[in-house]
Amino acid sequence: MASALVAVAAAAFAAPSAAGGIAGRVSDRSRELLDYRCANSLGVRQVTLFANGTVRVREGLGKEPKMRLGEVGPVELEGYLRRLAAEDLSEVHDRQESTEGEWVEHCTLRLALAGARERLISFSRYDSLPLQLAAVVRVADEVAAKTRTTSELPTGYHARVGDVLRRADGVLFAVMGFTSDGVGIELQGVEQPLVVYVRPEDVPSQFEALVSRRMP
Repeated sequence: MASALVAVAAAAFAAPSAAGGIAGRVSDRSRELLDYRCANSLGVRQVTLFANGTVRVREGLGKEPKMRLGEVGPVELEGYLRRLAAEDLSEVHDRQESTEGEWVEHCTLRLALAGARERLISFSRYDSLPLQLAAVVRVADEVAAKTRTTSELPTGYHARVGDVLRRADGVLFAVMGFTSDGVGIELQGVEQPLVVYVRPEDVPSQFEALVSRRMP
């Protein structure tokens, strides 16, 4: 029953064939269900979920970002599709109010769901997003974590001020502090003028190693 539901849901993501403009159906391994891309002058991070359950992540600096691949099974794929379909984006504008700046990551999120028009939404990486859009971004971050085959983070890692973490694209960040409500961690680029905020539970999906820790 679960696999049948996935097949029905995935079938709705048909797109015209790129070859010669002839109408057709793209194979599941080529059909993109979700594509989430953030980039600035320093680098890019792109997460793509395909209809066959393949997850592709491209991230890094310059013109040749690193690529990682992962897989989600039929049951997991069904769960992700249900979560995406549950978010009503009908009142979310295609372009959000965005923070400007040379170092700000500008993002696009492309999503096509059964029974709904394909959406392409633009925003800045650390904008305050509508709850529905934030939930879709969270799914993208979760599937990106499926590409991680190894992790050098200690088991049960808890961030401390002074920790230096390495992101999957090789960029180093130092833990500077915590938000006043305790639900976010502030990290600053060690070699680049970047400041990011992540939830403690999202650290393993965005960072792959603890490089150094300040002695107490």
